[in-house]
Amino acid sequence: MISVDEAVQIVLKKAMPLPPRKVKLESALGLCLAESVKSDLDMPPFDRSAMDGYAVIARDVINLPVELDVIENIRAGYNPKKKVRRGQAAKIMTGSVVPKGADAVIKVEDTKSLNNDTRVRILKETRKDSNITKKGEDVQSGKIVLRKGTRIRPQEVGILAAVGADMIRTFSAPNIGIISTGDELVKITSKPKPWQIRNSNSHSLAAQAKQLVEDVDILGMANDDKEKIGCLVEKGLRKDILILSGGVSMGEYDLVGEVLRDFGVKIFFEKVALRPGKPTVFGKKDDKLVFALPGNPVSTFVTFELFVRPCIRKMMGFPFYNNPTVYAELEKEIRIKKKRREYRPAFIRQIGHKWLVSPIGWHGSGDLFSITNANCLLIVKESVGKLKNR
Repeated sequence: MISVDEAVQIVLKKAMPLPPRKVKLESALGLCLAESVKSDLDMPPFDRSAMDGYAVIARDVINLPVELDVIENIRAGYNPKKKVRRGQAAKIMTGSVVPKGADAVIKVEDTKSLNNDTRVRILKETRKDSNITKKGEDVQSGKIVLRKGTRIRPQEVGILAAVGADMIRTFSAPNIGIISTGDELVKITSKPKPWQIRNSNSHSLAAQAKQLVEDVDILGMANDDKEKIGCLVEKGLRKDILILSGGVSMGEYDLVGEVLRDFGVKIFFEKVALRPGKPTVFGKKDDKLVFALPGNPVSTFVTFELFVRPCIRKMMGFPFYNNPTVYAELEKEIRIKKKRREYRPAFIRQIGHKWLVSPIGWHGSGDLFSITNANCLLIVKESVGKLKNR
């Protein structure tokens, strides 16, 4: 039996980033940039008004009130035709090009329009460059706007569009196959008999995987029968990552490990000093990675977060793999039953600059309902016998 940290390191050592490819911008959300992207223009590409108001020469509006001739009405997308000279102003909208000659913008609320907007009275003094975003102030042409390894979120999509990156080079995302095993399983559309349960694991695992990648395929479920499990494993080994749940303990009908070996999967570990999730299997065949997770739903959920999620992130090219961890003040005392690292469903909240965490009451690794009330996992190290609240 190996430690959680050793298991994670083995997984990350065997997981390699998939080859980069070019994708269209509309298909890039959630992927990782495989190269840095530079801007092909200054942003903004011109001196831009930050307010609705009047473009003026700052020296003209020192001794107030003052009236100026309005020579032009400038809207967004319009190229000014006239130069602002002393004693003049141009009406201007937010985002518009500041006309030549003007060096400040007066907010419209600090003015009064006169003579059907052919003149304007300035009511407040301004300084040079006020309410003007200078050309290239945000980004200069040729500068890197997004670096290799950046996850593409909606805001990154906006930047890529702004610099004309219609096709971008990203790391590929793995395709994933999911199998559940067990004589006790029935489809979610069936009413279980007293000795049966619905196959929730396939769907929760698929949901966890789809938080990262789109190509997730529930391949089916198999009874505790080597031939039936083998038929699904044969299909699953065509995927970049195969995830199984159930059939990995030491019972007479726990056949998954045996089936995987029959298919030539090299097993790197079968037990992890972990609660819940001790009987976790990780292996590889050629370039295909295989996880066989415990069948109890909380164990399945936890082991995906600990081992499968960082594996997927590394294969996608991200520089950081694990979920964020924070230190928090415990609100309830915890007693530890076994000397294995525990990951307990918990609820964390922030008050001011302090994090507070409370373990969720649960009845073991089969209690799926408990984690619906949790928003984090509370990590209890192996050496701890009891955690006291302050």
